[in-house]
Amino acid sequence: MYQPGKPIEELERELGITGAIKVASNENPLGPSPKALAAIPPALAQLHMYPDAGGFALRRALAAKYEVDLAQVAIGNGSNDLVYQLVLATCEPDDEVLSHRYAFLSYRLAAQVAGRAYVASPTTPDLACDVDALIAAITPRTKLVVLGTPNNPTGSIVSSGGARRVLEALPARALLVIDEAYAEYAAAWPEVDHADGLALLARDPRVIVLRTFSKIYGLAGLRVGFAVSDAGVIDILNRVGRTFHVSSLAQLGAIAALGDDEHVARSARHARAAVEQMQREVTGPGVRVYPSLANFVLIDCGRPSTPIYDQLLRRGVIVRPLAAWGLPSHLRVSVAREADMPRVVAALNEMLNEMLDA
Repeated sequence: MYQPGKPIEELERELGITGAIKVASNENPLGPSPKALAAIPPALAQLHMYPDAGGFALRRALAAKYEVDLAQVAIGNGSNDLVYQLVLATCEPDDEVLSHRYAFLSYRLAAQVAGRAYVASPTTPDLACDVDALIAAITPRTKLVVLGTPNNPTGSIVSSGGARRVLEALPARALLVIDEAYAEYAAAWPEVDHADGLALLARDPRVIVLRTFSKIYGLAGLRVGFAVSDAGVIDILNRVGRTFHVSSLAQLGAIAALGDDEHVARSARHARAAVEQMQREVTGPGVRVYPSLANFVLIDCGRPSTPIYDQLLRRGVIVRPLAAWGLPSHLRVSVAREADMPRVVAALNEMLNEMLDA
């Protein structure tokens, strides 16, 4: 079961503190797109009406932005919702869903909920996707290969060449899902080669690209994501979608946010600066901060991370322990506002060093 991060209000109530900083859920610390905030209030008077079940206005906006046909776009209640729909829509009872050991937990959970087998291939020593190992794990039963790039929780990426190799190794009946929830952040590192899902889709109709408005657009509370693929794949996906599953406010906010290039660019620049700050400044015996092209970093504490997590909570810094991923010595730390970053770094360094002496 997916365990959500602890809400700020609950933590402050439990511990009797104020001013907590939440860096546990990879949210955009700069907040929602201002254009989305401006677009939503005028629509509040229409809340008695059901949303557009077909999402036509949002899908048209997405199709125009990404230069695809309207029939190639589906929307969901977050991109996470679309992962579950893909398993239900495309996998027969004997099919397998394949990813790697430290991929996003929802890939495994989606397979389990649908009663499909989930296969996790080994990773590299740096916890990134090992393309050779992933390809070796492909069998005739493989139906979905799901790759997050950048990957949550590691921040690692799959190169463009690596993604092409996976695609070439797929059985003819299989599909390659490229989860690009953090793609807009990765664009802040133009010098790093990483897979481009839409470019892959232009080469092969078996590619499905997932994106979300929850991350860089700052609309996590509205829950809206989308898929881009071949029209035939989207048609199958839509057959298992729930009616009215994306609210009217979510659709309206997403349309407005989609045109907020300034907010996206500012958020990406901030994330790169904050990630690089943590890579430079978070230190301690046995501590490693992994490279990341997202809005978070993975930290190997060099020892069990749960006591460190607990002590950080008491100092009002909420991070994400990763035992559920099979990483009991690791924490995931999202970027904070610029004004909060010194406090986050100082708390991490204090605990990473103090807990060693305890």
